[in-house]
Parts: sequence; C-alpha cells; structure tokens
Amino acid sequence: MLNLLLGPVVDIVSTSVKGFVDTKKAKAEQKVTEIQAKTKLRQQQIAGEVSWEASAVDQMKGSWKDEFWTIIFGGILISCFLPWSQMYVKEGFIFLEENTPSWFATCLYICIGSSFGYRFGKAGLSHMKKK
Repeated sequence: MLNLLLGPVVDIVSTSVKGFVDTKKAKAEQKVTEIQAKTKLRQQQIAGEVSWEASAVDQMKGSWKDEFWTIIFGGILISCFLPWSQMYVKEGFIFLEENTPSWFATCLYICIGSSFGYRFGKAGLSHMKKK
C-alpha cells in the first residue's frame, strides 16, 4: 500500500527534477551559443578593422600629409629654442589661444590625428580636446 502512495509522488518528483535539469541544460546551452555568437561578431569586427587599417596604410603610401605635419611641428619646436624666433612663437601661441574658433581647433585635431593614424572612436575626440 505504501508503494501505491509513494509511486505517484516519486514520479512527480523525478519529473520535476528532470524538468529542472533540462531547464538548466537549456540555459547553459543558450549562454554558450550567445558567447559563441559574440565571439564570432567580435572576430568579424576585428577582421574589418584590420582590413580598414591595411587599406588606410595603402592609401597613405604616396601621401605627404604626415610628413607635412611633422615638418610643421618640428619647425615650431626648433623655433622655441632659437632666441630670435621665440618671441614670434610665443605671440603665435597667444594669438591662436585667444582667436581660434572651437570648430577650427576640432578640425585641426581630426586632420592631424588622422594623419598620424589616431583612430577617433567614441571617446577619442573628447579625450583629445580635454588635453
């Protein structure tokens, strides 16, 4: 008689445990699938970034813009150490600080940064403007 009472209870408990285990397995498989999908997406993004960078380098092979900016900044730096040009450099910096519109400064940041290979992401430009 005890068997007749315990049989259905054991069936209910075993069915519940089996359902619980199946749910846990399904959730684990779902997490693995999500991780695999995110990994694949990130790999594709990285591959795209690499191909974009390779394309950008190929396009800049004949470009003089990074050499131009290097010469400009090198000239300014050297002029800071030459007594006869220090006054002009100082006045130039004061003039730029007081009279350069923010939109023009932003354009300069972008031109110079991209010339030297800086990639402007979500916080790239705001990070550069803070400095």
